[in-house]
Amino acid sequence: MISEPELVDEPGPDPAATAATDTRDTLDAPRRAWSRRPWLGAVGGAVVASAVWAGGLFVYDWVGPGLGGYRTDRDPCRVAHLDGLASVLGSERGEGSRPPQKREHPALFRWNCSVRLAAGPSAYDVVIDYELHRKTDPGPELGAEMDTLGYERTGDLGDVSYVDAGDDDSVRLVVLDGQAVLRMFVMPNVSPTDGGIAPEADPKAPTAGPAALRTHAVEDMRQLMSALKS
Repeated sequence: MISEPELVDEPGPDPAATAATDTRDTLDAPRRAWSRRPWLGAVGGAVVASAVWAGGLFVYDWVGPGLGGYRTDRDPCRVAHLDGLASVLGSERGEGSRPPQKREHPALFRWNCSVRLAAGPSAYDVVIDYELHRKTDPGPELGAEMDTLGYERTGDLGDVSYVDAGDDDSVRLVVLDGQAVLRMFVMPNVSPTDGGIAPEADPKAPTAGPAALRTHAVEDMRQLMSALKS
């Protein structure tokens, strides 16, 4: 007859070994956590940096470049005193040779106007063109244009200025100041009825050579730039 199997007592867990295992796990836990932290920190830093970079692009695209305080609510020909040019060309100031033109666009603001100095046959026209670029940098394109036209680069005004003082009693001054481009052309008035020929100058009227016109145009442009930002 097969008898019942005898029950044999299994040895229980060794309390000393269990305590040693628990102690080792406790000591290893910080090392395992530390080994993961550099990787997690790098990923977290990259995510934060990407978010900041993307946020910066969003803010720049939304706000646009700084306009340097230049305003669009002032007629440049009205706020331009032109005291320097008037002192050598005649103090009498008349209406411009053509109506002012104002163009408004989200990317570009432009105002073109003119002032006539000294009534009579020796009158001069001062043409002012004011551009405010709201989205892009006008510098590279303007520099290429001035090089093509042969303008002389100077450091008299703004970020950079260009001048073309010819030998025909005229001067052309162009200024880049941040996002603003300002042009001032000073030339003898030529009426279409004269066949494109300037009338004979009045001997008693004030006259100025290209060098004097350039000096006074720079002074008057500086005043105009300040007036457009005040």
